[in-house]
Amino acid sequence: MLRKDARKLLKLNTPSYVYDENKINSNIEILKKVFYRGNTEILYAAKANSSVSVLKLIRRQSLGVEVVSPGEIFLSLKAGFEPDRILYNSIARTKQDIDYALINGITLFNFEAIDQAKLLEHCAKKKKKEIKLFVRLNPSIFAGTHTHLSTGAPLSKFGIEVNELTKVIKLAKKFKYAKLVGLHSHIGSQILSSSPFIKAAKNCASILRTLRKMGIKMDYLNLGGGFGIQYSKSDEKLNFTQIQETYYRIAQKNNVKLFVEPGRFIIANAGFILTRIISKKMRNRTPLYIVDAGMTENPRPAIYRAHHHIELLTRRNGRKKKSRITGPLCENSNEFGTYSLPSLKIGDYLVIQNSGAYTRTMASNYNGRLLAEEYIYTGKSLCKTRTKQTLLNLIENEKY
Repeated sequence: MLRKDARKLLKLNTPSYVYDENKINSNIEILKKVFYRGNTEILYAAKANSSVSVLKLIRRQSLGVEVVSPGEIFLSLKAGFEPDRILYNSIARTKQDIDYALINGITLFNFEAIDQAKLLEHCAKKKKKEIKLFVRLNPSIFAGTHTHLSTGAPLSKFGIEVNELTKVIKLAKKFKYAKLVGLHSHIGSQILSSSPFIKAAKNCASILRTLRKMGIKMDYLNLGGGFGIQYSKSDEKLNFTQIQETYYRIAQKNNVKLFVEPGRFIIANAGFILTRIISKKMRNRTPLYIVDAGMTENPRPAIYRAHHHIELLTRRNGRKKKSRITGPLCENSNEFGTYSLPSLKIGDYLVIQNSGAYTRTMASNYNGRLLAEEYIYTGKSLCKTRTKQTLLNLIENEKY
């Protein structure tokens, strides 16, 4: 897309999110080819991007969905996902959260603490609903990613420690409505090495066999997601070859159904933010361009120091030089970085690449800013899927 369709993009308001339908589909096809062998189900992690239009595209590719809140359940159902294709993961839930899920036909849940397992059984019993549980393990694995994204590390808040599993088994055997059927592990996000995935999978398979020996019929092994993408040229591309072989062998050897939960891999490089330069100044002889997109549209650089490639939408000749790109918010951390760009002027359109994941879902109204428009590019046309908020939207839930 991009430059060949620049005329269409130049007509859009900024900032705007744009998603490429063909790229989403091709990313899904890559995963389907990786996991075509063995009994593996792909569940899209809705936290990456929960746009109903994006969810609809993913549902049409016959994927299930992994959610972490009643809000994501609501959005997934609106997108047409059947309740039995929705897996509700969460580090902790309230009774109201669980009741909402049960009322809407959700039957697959994970839990990450003993008290959460008890609560799930209690709610299921009250509603007289039979549900299936996955116990999430903390595998004590450093995944070689940003510390905020390393969810399988020993001190991470996520998961149950291995030494607690005996308590889990004793408890699960007493349950009447909540049946423990699987083991869940998720080691982190934006991982570009296959080694952590392989190590975690082998560890989980070993523990699964132990749990079976303790009298629990474990039919499922959920190995989570975390497959990384190349945000910069220096990032290595994740090699799925060994992951594919390891997961297949585990499924065959243990006669178990596998779940994987990719999110970022499907949507990150299929989306970008379109933005315009609204001001220019110099700092230490370096041009500093302020654009109308900021940490309210893409908080990743501010939170993770994440890199997102930025380029000029239209071609321009001339020598490129180092240029700083920042957002307009009243925050020093609202800076995208330094890039090699041609001489720019106010009004020029820029593209912030790889912005499909963890941007619009983490967006905010900070500084009183309005949530941006969204579009899906079908290969032929741009379809608006969300209008920009209005000022009245900022107070529609307030009493004053």
